Amino acid sequence: MIMGDQLKFQTIRRGAAVVAVTLGLMGVNATAHAAPREAAGTAAEAQVSKVGGGWLAKRLINVRSIGISCGKTPIAEASGRGAMILRIDQTEAVSTTLSKRIDATKGAISVGVGWDVTKSRSITVSGSKEVPRGKYGTLKAYAKYSGKKFDVQGTTGGSWITFQTGKKAYKPIGVCFKYSQR
Repeated sequence: MIMGDQLKFQTIRRGAAVVAVTLGLMGVNATAHAAPREAAGTAAEAQVSKVGGGWLAKRLINVRSIGISCGKTPIAEASGRGAMILRIDQTEAVSTTLSKRIDATKGAISVGVGWDVTKSRSITVSGSKEVPRGKYGTLKAYAKYSGKKFDVQGTTGGSWITFQTGKKAYKPIGVCFKYSQR
């Protein structure tokens, strides 16, 4: 835990201006326990985010699974007029998807959700579909994601305050296919 006596507050005078600088004895950008760790999966370790104004540390709480969903943008596609078999066989790099404007470091998010949100994953796309004679078929592949939902808390050295709720992170885990014909 970061205790009050482990933080050093220092005032630097430059002319008439006074600038307050907060220095953590563990160093900037170090990971620190900011509160007793809750049960696994419910709170992340705090991530020291910046020195000075704003939040000193941030963490994720209420981390919970939100199930599996398919992406909205195709990662591979095949189309043609039947009679034929449409086939997709390729490997794609797919990144983690995050909610917009999450005010926490990628390190804090990674610790909270349980995977590295900065890394892409290699997904093998392999599928086929027979198109009947006289029809035009389209086979599209989408990334399949496993998601987690969470809230973000911050502290300025005192109590923890929840300042963002309902944020989401999605990890690519496979492929979904959608076939259409006309």
